[in-house]
Formats: sequence, structure tokens, C-alpha cells
Amino acid sequence: MPDSSLVELMSLTDGEQGVSVRIVEGMSFSGTGRYDTLRAEIVVGTGFVSGRVELYLNAYDLDRWAEVLEAAAAGGKATWLESGRSPRIMIVPMEENASGCTEVSVHDVTSSQVFVTVPLINQPDWEAHRQMLTVVRSRFQLER
Repeated sequence: MPDSSLVELMSLTDGEQGVSVRIVEGMSFSGTGRYDTLRAEIVVGTGFVSGRVELYLNAYDLDRWAEVLEAAAAGGKATWLESGRSPRIMIVPMEENASGCTEVSVHDVTSSQVFVTVPLINQPDWEAHRQMLTVVRSRFQLER
């Protein structure tokens, strides 16, 4: 069951700067042969600021990510990980803000309270993100 290679769940980038979520490892505590949680990290990288924050994801979080992808693909604002137990990611499409960019914000509500927004000049490829989610779900089968 152990798999040591990083898998991307999200990669919102314009080639210069971006925000990604990478799965570091699956963790199993129940002995069922499935994972109970995924240890992951949010990585922010720009020419001005960069950082990383750890988080843990469960099956519900991945289901919610699928819903966020649908909302974002339809051109709406979307927020993921709103429970308060992990950092929060907000996506605002270019049509919804004055910058003319898709804006991706990360708010570390559980620790540092830092809030950072990364503007992306390119429209994200939401179909590619659906495929990333499919890869994560097939590689790391989560207990429900």
C-alpha cells in the first residue's frame, strides 16, 4: 500500500506563479486495506512570496473538490476546505474580479492566519484537474 511518489491533485499556474496541492502519502489506521486520510501540502510559488502548508484530506474533501471543480468550470466562485480544520482555498474566475486574472487565494486559518492571493493570467484547464482527481482517487482509495 505505501506509495512514496508525490501526486498532484491541483496545479493552478500560469507558468510564472501558482498554487498546487500535492498528495505526499496515504495513511491507513483502520487495517481495512484502504487509506483513512491523505497527507498533502498546499504549495504557493510566486516571484514575490512562496510557502508551503501541510493538510490532511479525506474522502469527503475529495468529493467536495469535485464539486468545486464543477462550480469553477461553470465560471463561478468556489471555496474548498471550508471546515476550519485546514487551510482554505478560494478561486475567483477572471470574469468576477477587476484584475482580469483568475485569482487563487490560500488562507492558513489553522496556524499562521496568513492570506495570500495569486493572480493567474491563464484560464485554468478544469478538465485536466478532473483527470488529476481521478488519478488521486484510483491511486489512494479512501475509506468512507
